[in-house]
Amino acid sequence: MTNRERNPFAKGQLRSEATNWFLTMRDRDAEQHRAEFEKWLARGAMHRAAYNSIAHTYLIGDVNWDGLPPPQPVRGTVIRTRFALAGLLMLLACLVWRVVVPSDLASERQREQPAAAIAQAPAQFVTRLGEVRRIKLADGSQITLDTDTLVSVDYRKDERDLRLEHGRARFEVAHEGRPFVVEAGDSEVIARGTVFDVSVLEPDEVRVHLLRGKVEVRSRRQGPRRDMIHLAVLQPGQGMLLDDDPTPTRPSKPRTEPVSDWPSGSIDFAHSTLGEVIATANRYSVTKIRLATPEMERLPASGVFRVNDPDRLAKLLSQLFKLEITRAPGEIILSKPGK
Repeated sequence: MTNRERNPFAKGQLRSEATNWFLTMRDRDAEQHRAEFEKWLARGAMHRAAYNSIAHTYLIGDVNWDGLPPPQPVRGTVIRTRFALAGLLMLLACLVWRVVVPSDLASERQREQPAAAIAQAPAQFVTRLGEVRRIKLADGSQITLDTDTLVSVDYRKDERDLRLEHGRARFEVAHEGRPFVVEAGDSEVIARGTVFDVSVLEPDEVRVHLLRGKVEVRSRRQGPRRDMIHLAVLQPGQGMLLDDDPTPTRPSKPRTEPVSDWPSGSIDFAHSTLGEVIATANRYSVTKIRLATPEMERLPASGVFRVNDPDRLAKLLSQLFKLEITRAPGEIILSKPGK
């Protein structure tokens, strides 16, 4: 059970996408979808591993990758070699530039360099259970990844394209001409210079929360026409919940939500329950907090709790709710006295 919970393909969006592609490419009209399928595979090693895992599940063995175009590498020797060659060429170009072009003219041309010239090789960033990681991108934007999170990044000449596969991430966007697009499920968030959170913590549920600036939220239309439709423009403090069946006639409406300082490990639970607090904390640790009886989950719990330390949280909750603590392998059990 524990190994299955740690496996990023055992549940969630990535496995669902791999399953859909497996079934699509075994249908009689598979060739009509091959270009889009190969583009999906090229997003990174995690996608190809997810697809191979589904293939094993259906007892067809490993997928033969020889007939597919080579995927875009995200790490390893090829990238290091390219960086080394690029660095050598840049050094030679710089020496020639310094000799041929006056320094004041060079400075002026550098100031005129368009933002689209900033490039970054396609990459995937992932965090383990309990890990929170901050990453700086080539354009100065920053991503903070919550526990058990996977984000794909692909900076192109006309667009900064990212995809949240699962988990939660905070995006601090550097302002420039190219739109900054974050895809999650069948939805996308478009920004230029702003700060916002996107999460995929439950299957088929995408949450967006804007902290600063302005973003547009769009979603893919259901049915034969799968084009993107506008849902809303969020203002600071607003959030949206996007389910798996958004329609133009019944979109989720923006609503004001409290700012969460989850990157620090402290989360503000307003009008929550004890069950919600514990469910959030259990995302960060192998050691799980359990409640002795189901009715305890409905106890009202509000306040700021540090969720990345199960021992500390269990002790605090036991004091607030006058509960007893019992320990078992991999568990901390909270119960009412005498139960």
